[in-house]
Amino acid sequence: MNMEPLETEEDFKNPTGPVVTEVADKERNLYRVYFPAAGYYHHPNIGLQFVVKRALTIEIEFCAWGKFWDRDVLEHGWMVAGPLFDIKAEQGAVAAVYLPHFVDLQELGFQHMKCLEDTIIQATTPRSLTSSLTGGHVDNSLFEVAHFKKKRMALEKPARVEQHYIVLENPSFSLMGVLLRMIPAAKCFIPITSTTLLYRPHHAKEVTIHLYLIPNDCTIRKAIDDEEEKFQFVRIHKPPPLDSLYLGSRYTVSGSEKLEITPKELELCYRSPGESQLFSEIYIGQVESDICLQLNQKISGSQVWEALLKPGDLRSAPRLDAPTPADTPALLHFVDDHREQLVARVTSVDPVLDKLHGAVLSEEEYETVRAEATNQDKMRKLFSLSRAWDKTGKDQLYRALKETHPHLIMDLWEEWSRDSRSWGS
Repeated sequence: MNMEPLETEEDFKNPTGPVVTEVADKERNLYRVYFPAAGYYHHPNIGLQFVVKRALTIEIEFCAWGKFWDRDVLEHGWMVAGPLFDIKAEQGAVAAVYLPHFVDLQELGFQHMKCLEDTIIQATTPRSLTSSLTGGHVDNSLFEVAHFKKKRMALEKPARVEQHYIVLENPSFSLMGVLLRMIPAAKCFIPITSTTLLYRPHHAKEVTIHLYLIPNDCTIRKAIDDEEEKFQFVRIHKPPPLDSLYLGSRYTVSGSEKLEITPKELELCYRSPGESQLFSEIYIGQVESDICLQLNQKISGSQVWEALLKPGDLRSAPRLDAPTPADTPALLHFVDDHREQLVARVTSVDPVLDKLHGAVLSEEEYETVRAEATNQDKMRKLFSLSRAWDKTGKDQLYRALKETHPHLIMDLWEEWSRDSRSWGS
């Protein structure tokens, strides 16, 4: 199966360093990681953590609750509280898995204790939520891990509930995710950790920003990233809200300049990754000065988030669909100009070859390049063949690299842009 680097910013890590995560099937959002030894591994961006007993390979697929929650989840009084993953691993090889959730347990415990505890005592059993919270964990009866097998849901009680994770020990894997018991009287009192996502166009003379407010769920983030990428928008990285927010609450969007904002309110709600996500479109136009964006709680007016956008944050990137810049000599193609970096940094050559096979590579050339021992040797061999190609052939190589290694190509464009500005100065 073709492999390429995972495009979710970071790899799994353990005390000895990063562990490369690979894309097994991009359309299915299926990833594969090989843990080389027993130990603890975590992914800062996804939130998953594993404690493994020996070396093994794990497959992780990002999934959408929307196929299941209407029938099995909401009907039975549960609230989605974290991402849904389909995890496959050798039985007995994993000592513990830490599944991320986005419920703010500290806020849940200390600001809404009375409301929740009274309701829990009436609805379930009279257990002390207070004592379990102050001990660093919460009442496990509030959380369950849902397993979906043959479209039927089974619930499993976690071994522990921690501030950001639900812990299963010696787990069996399936399509699985975290649920929180939904108490009707406390529906509007469930604090969650949330995040804001900002996107700008790759290239545009006049700038329009897309602003999202979502639960801190990596599967939703990735679905939005993928959707925005289709329209040539790139994410602007800014800090998320510091404090917990509440599902169902509404927030007004405003800015320091006279901006056109549609709509001017955002509701914080959970929408499955397969659904359209709510966002505000903010038209800025020509960027001449710093812009401050804010979110304020609609009822109280209190500010919950702020971001400062500088002209550099909004500067148009070079067009990725135009391999040769206008002021670059006609004989110097992008792939030739960046030959050294591409040889060193392309981490998976076979998917590139698959896209070129039959177009600019013959069957013999395709097999010759694949026969090389390392990715660097494959790229060198590919470049030796590309000397005979015209601009159309090199454009096809560029497009293949852009599709399989988009972040690398963007990095090279940004380096070229910085170098061009420094030469001009």
